[in-house]
Amino acid sequence: MRQRWMLVGLALAAAVAPVWGQQVFDERVLPREVAEEVLRLWNAPATLRVEGPYTVEAAREVSSDIGILGGELTIAGHVTGRIVAVNADVRLARGARVDGEILVVGGRVTGSDVATVGGQIRTYRARLDYTRDGDRLARRPGDYEETSWWRRRDRWSKSWWSDLRLVSARTYNRVEGLPVYIGPAFGRDFGWGRVGIDAFGVWRSADGFEWKPDNIGHSLKGEVRFGDHRGVRVGGRLFDLVEPVESWHLTDEEIGLASFFLHRDFRDYFDKHGGSLYASLFRGSAFDVTVSYSDQRWADRRTRDPWTLFRNGQPWRENPYLDAGLFHLVNTTLRYDTRNDEGNPWSGWYIMADYEYATGAITKYGLAAEGTRNQTLDGATVYDRLFLDVRRYNRISPDASLNLRLVAGGWLSGDDLPMQRRFSVGGPGTLPGYDFRRTAGTPDVWQCSTPALQDASYPVGSPAHCERFALAQVEFRGDMHLDPFGVLDEERERRRAGWGRGTQWVLFADAGRGWLVGANDGGLSYGKGQFPALSTFRTDVGLGLVLDDVGVYVAKSLSDRSAPVNVFVRLKPRF
Repeated sequence: MRQRWMLVGLALAAAVAPVWGQQVFDERVLPREVAEEVLRLWNAPATLRVEGPYTVEAAREVSSDIGILGGELTIAGHVTGRIVAVNADVRLARGARVDGEILVVGGRVTGSDVATVGGQIRTYRARLDYTRDGDRLARRPGDYEETSWWRRRDRWSKSWWSDLRLVSARTYNRVEGLPVYIGPAFGRDFGWGRVGIDAFGVWRSADGFEWKPDNIGHSLKGEVRFGDHRGVRVGGRLFDLVEPVESWHLTDEEIGLASFFLHRDFRDYFDKHGGSLYASLFRGSAFDVTVSYSDQRWADRRTRDPWTLFRNGQPWRENPYLDAGLFHLVNTTLRYDTRNDEGNPWSGWYIMADYEYATGAITKYGLAAEGTRNQTLDGATVYDRLFLDVRRYNRISPDASLNLRLVAGGWLSGDDLPMQRRFSVGGPGTLPGYDFRRTAGTPDVWQCSTPALQDASYPVGSPAHCERFALAQVEFRGDMHLDPFGVLDEERERRRAGWGRGTQWVLFADAGRGWLVGANDGGLSYGKGQFPALSTFRTDVGLGLVLDDVGVYVAKSLSDRSAPVNVFVRLKPRF
């Protein structure tokens, strides 16, 4: 029983861990390396040093770093550099823009959800104990004697960092239970960049953390970074991990909660074992392009029986039998992200494109529906495919935003896509007016399988079969400025300042479908250069109420009048 409740705690921590717009550290004493970083930024000749309160007006642009000492720094305009706040608060007004990172000690940051911040936001509750020399700051001397030998040793120790980590790997699911990473992370900072190494073992909770091959994996990563705000990363990985087939439908947190509480897993999985090399060109947190080469051995993963809080006696949906073999993959991935807040954006762009070219040999074919594979099953495989996700967030009034998304992908050339690289739509993450893994309809444009869906030979687990898909989503969000349950303390404080979002209402609509590539049959299959008629796309509409980070939505299909109304919960905005 003790082990079970320990698992409950770990699973809850992994499932509900949110992605915040800023990192908050509650150490009582400010870490020495952070204090040194603050002093270095404050004392830099190009830093604009001011004592609070201080305001950057909406029409003003500051083309340097800003240091604030005491009081409050209010940003309503544009700061092209970084912000360092010493025993001070930073308030970001609606529409403000900061291109660099924000580092605050002895204070807090508010307004990150209504402003655009290009870098990381770090907040340390502990105050900096300092002395002054004019407008320069220095650490207050300690009780130890700073000989030149100790200063050399201190500089050496500050450049090195290490940590022993115990964290969840992805999320609670039906083939692993809770995967846990454990191991060291260490590295060294240089004037030109950083070298870092992560060496983790993976231990899976399925079968009560029993020590056996199915429950053990690894993830090792080494990386050299040249530059700070912009530069190049070069690295390599060795891995033996369980990988989801389609991770873009829902977030890891939502998958974990649905699996742990409701005994329902909205993903399929396979084992990925091998290594990779990569190089990445980055500019802050807004842009990066990565080229990688990897050798991967794919293997099938069977459904286990991890414990869940509810419906524990019910069977899981079977994990589909997917392809197994050895693959050599080249990926080029581009990411462009100017969203003002990753957790609740209302302005900016998000663009992600991934091109994959692969060669390999399939040693064991997974189970696919009849008509979804056209090639001779001789093992040799060469293909390329593209995945594209484009989002635009628009604030159209002080209390409303109009957000648009287009996500599409599929086969470009070569042999049929392996089952691990196929697509589907339908369910709370894509077309919520339709049930996840819907198995009715002629033709079945959600999974692109044959119409004979009740046939006993239909693959177990209802795998995705589509070789191409397209999905468009639009939503209109409005602020209600309500706190019906009195729980949104931080939001209520922001509203008193005149710039909080509070409770939101949402209206949305979606349209999408998938298809196969081949001879045009006017239903599931279309030629290489053809695009299905828009009249064949499935559509739905819905509305929702968002309270802080939790949204409750209702969706109804427009294309299929007989489909029931679906109610679902999301932990973050739909996209």
